[in-house]
Amino acid sequence: MKRLLTLTLTILIATSLSAQSRKGASAVKKTATTTQQQAAKKTSTKKPATQKKQQKPTDKKTQLRSEKAATQRARQQSQAQLAQLGKDVKASLDSVLVLDHQIGRQQLSIDSLNQDIVTLGSTIDTLNTQLSHLQRDLETKKRRYAKAMVFMRKHKSVQNKLMFIFSADNFTQMVRRMRYMQEYSKFQKAQGELLKEKQQEVRAKQNELLAAKAQKEHNLRTVEQKKQSLQELKDNCQTQVNYLNKHIATVQKQIQDYQRKEQALNAEIDRIVQAEIEAQRRAEAERKRRAEEARRKAEAEAREKARKLAAAKAAAEKARKTAEAAEAARRKAKTEAEKSSAKAAADKAKAQLATAEAHVKTAAKQAKEEHTKPEAWTADDASADTKLSSHFANNKGRLPMPITGSYSIVGHYGNYSVAGLHNVTLDNKGIDIRGQKGCSARAIFDGTVSSVFQYGGTYIVMLRHGSYISVYSGLTSVTVRKGQRVSTRTLLGTVGQDADGRHVLHFQLRNQSTRLNPEQWVK
Repeated sequence: MKRLLTLTLTILIATSLSAQSRKGASAVKKTATTTQQQAAKKTSTKKPATQKKQQKPTDKKTQLRSEKAATQRARQQSQAQLAQLGKDVKASLDSVLVLDHQIGRQQLSIDSLNQDIVTLGSTIDTLNTQLSHLQRDLETKKRRYAKAMVFMRKHKSVQNKLMFIFSADNFTQMVRRMRYMQEYSKFQKAQGELLKEKQQEVRAKQNELLAAKAQKEHNLRTVEQKKQSLQELKDNCQTQVNYLNKHIATVQKQIQDYQRKEQALNAEIDRIVQAEIEAQRRAEAERKRRAEEARRKAEAEAREKARKLAAAKAAAEKARKTAEAAEAARRKAKTEAEKSSAKAAADKAKAQLATAEAHVKTAAKQAKEEHTKPEAWTADDASADTKLSSHFANNKGRLPMPITGSYSIVGHYGNYSVAGLHNVTLDNKGIDIRGQKGCSARAIFDGTVSSVFQYGGTYIVMLRHGSYISVYSGLTSVTVRKGQRVSTRTLLGTVGQDADGRHVLHFQLRNQSTRLNPEQWVK
């Protein structure tokens, strides 16, 4: 038994020792393998590191280039978005101005229709009153006519014409009865005609009343339609205003840029207008100077002619007295020698008298001639300017629009703001009129082209109508020249296209240097 236990212990110990030896060998192998792998890794990591060190400058340049390209693309995209925003804002602003103008006109139309409706209501009330009176008169006349007819039927046997006439006591009474019957018949016919006329008058008044009611109903329907249209315009305008309020900074910047350009343009126009006024003042002063010089010259000539006439008359009087004395001496001469000498003296005196009288006639004729006048064109020109100014002023509110084709006013005169648009005030020295493609500017009245010049890449034409001046700006070409006379609706040039593709004419009106509201002058 002891031997068996000893043998078993010996086997177990041997088995454990062999297992431990196998574990140690495998651990050694693992350690060696791990060491080899780490060494391989180190060698492999060392090689890429050197490669990265070699490739690092090239990758950084590529990255910088890509970042620069991305930045440029972002900048271009931002600029394109900003430009598009500017266009959208400008289009919305123009749309708001047009809508605001349309809303004003629509409201005026509605107010006018409402006034017509009130007037029609008053007319209908008057017609109802008149119709009631006519119907009462008609009923009264009908009753009277009916009574007369009933009376005639009841007394038919008595009213028989022949019986009534021949039952007279005498011839005179018979004639009177005949005349009575004739008059009574005429009266009955007249009553019947009056009844017909009254019926026709009632029908006409009823028709007039129906027409007035129909017109009132039509106006009411029109007002409702216009109110709906007005509400749509207001909603559309409010949408545009809300969009503009979101981009109010862009709106204000665009308005500032526009007003800066307008100020420069207006300064140039003011300078030219002032130069025109100064030139006209100098021309008027020159005309007055020439007229005064001509007047003085004419007066001097008149004095000289009067002096010559007086001298000629004095010489003629002296020659007449000499001739009379010579004639008297001839008559007193007794001898032939005295008579011959006296006759010669008398003939000489007569010849001198005839010469003196001829001089008097010539001097008198010259004295009667008109004084020298200044140049005809100056006086006529001043008179024509005065008349033209008067005619122009008399046509206020009836002048044609300065643009051809359909149009819309996108910029009003003076300082004004758009309802709902915050912190935005517009200032315009004239009006901006948007037309269709191919539209042209045209003269609003007879006048003379006082100036044609270029500014900001477009042409500007100025017309003078006496003391009034009209200005047409934004033309790409002109068909008139300075000094040319034009009539109403004469084409002046083609309206140009701006950067946004719009055809807008800037129009101003002045009386000398005083600016006027063009919307009050054109129709």
